[in-house]
Amino acid sequence: MANNALIQGAARTSKKFVDIGGAVGKALSSLSVPTGSKSRVDENKAIQARVNNYMGKMKTDMDFTSFSPEETATMRNFLLQQRSVYAEAAKMAAKFDDTTDPEYMNYVDQMQGVNNSFTNLASQLKSYKQGKLDYAQNQLEGLYSNGNEPSVNNNAATVFGFIDEDQDKRTDKRLDSPFQILQGGNLGFNIDGNEISYNDMPMPGLKDNKLANSILTKNETIYNQGTRGGELNPEMLKSYELNLDDQLQNRDALRSIVFDYESELSIFDKEEEIKNSVALKNGTLSYDDLRKTVVDKLVQARKDVFGDGKKEYDKKQIKLGQTTGGFTLNASQIASNTDATSTLNAWMVDEKVNQNEIDFGYIVRSPTSRATQTKIPYKIKKLNDKYFLISNGRPEALSAELAKEMFNIDLK
Repeated sequence: MANNALIQGAARTSKKFVDIGGAVGKALSSLSVPTGSKSRVDENKAIQARVNNYMGKMKTDMDFTSFSPEETATMRNFLLQQRSVYAEAAKMAAKFDDTTDPEYMNYVDQMQGVNNSFTNLASQLKSYKQGKLDYAQNQLEGLYSNGNEPSVNNNAATVFGFIDEDQDKRTDKRLDSPFQILQGGNLGFNIDGNEISYNDMPMPGLKDNKLANSILTKNETIYNQGTRGGELNPEMLKSYELNLDDQLQNRDALRSIVFDYESELSIFDKEEEIKNSVALKNGTLSYDDLRKTVVDKLVQARKDVFGDGKKEYDKKQIKLGQTTGGFTLNASQIASNTDATSTLNAWMVDEKVNQNEIDFGYIVRSPTSRATQTKIPYKIKKLNDKYFLISNGRPEALSAELAKEMFNIDLK
């Protein structure tokens, strides 16, 4: 049950916009969405579909990590040029007898720089090939977050050669960006006229399944706590709020929770999601404000989930109260009697803790001759292995049958 209940509880909060203090709520509610606006979810799904379409139809024996003729030529030219630099520096260094001469050291540094650039280039080429494999696999498995900036996702598809806008099962060469080799053997790419270093290029973030599962699992625990008649105190909610706020400081995590779990968490409906996408892009919504809204909604969802569980508990208790005859107890009266019964049972396990007697309050429903519609103070005392019930100052022997009927306990 619990998954349905907690998801439904979370879903209700998406219909009740949480005011985070004024400005943000007004900004979100009043933001007009331009005609034709797309959410980043739709844009990222479109990129994923294009990549997967290309990947799914390519020959299975094709090594898509192999380098293009342009890239091979770039590497060859770089190696030849750097070898020339190395040879010239070596020739000049050979003319010096004094190896401590600063000019000699300069030529040695040039040779070392060439060696370092070769080592760095080899490392980056290896990283690039592995990155291409990882990107393709993550797209095929749908692991990338729909909350990524579409430009980041699109740049990665361009750098790795997975752009196939005309869907002819081949990458669009006009849109590919063969790598360049920058100073020091660093890989670089020219995207829309901007030179991007491979080392500095941001990669799409993954879906934060761990955080989402944690939220749902803990909500299920809270729901079950409600069904058992437990409590959800303010300290627990405050701790949850602070923990969420800390985890969602990470923008990848925040974007993932907002844009990846529409059905599971239902923080925003589709219209709100598009508004958020547009507002984040044009800067009218900050990540700090979005985080506060999300935290408020998730805390409210937890309250609602607990409330659903508590309602189930109350229904069971009311039903239980209606089966024993006499009159009907309300939920709080049943809860009070249940607590008293638990206390009495615990006392009988080790009555020495309470010096062989215990005080408690109870609403007795049976036998009818003893029924009271309000809580009455009682005392049970054990003396010489016999139990006595004291009410209104009058003691009387308490039999096992009467104890069971009045207080639902089993005398030892």
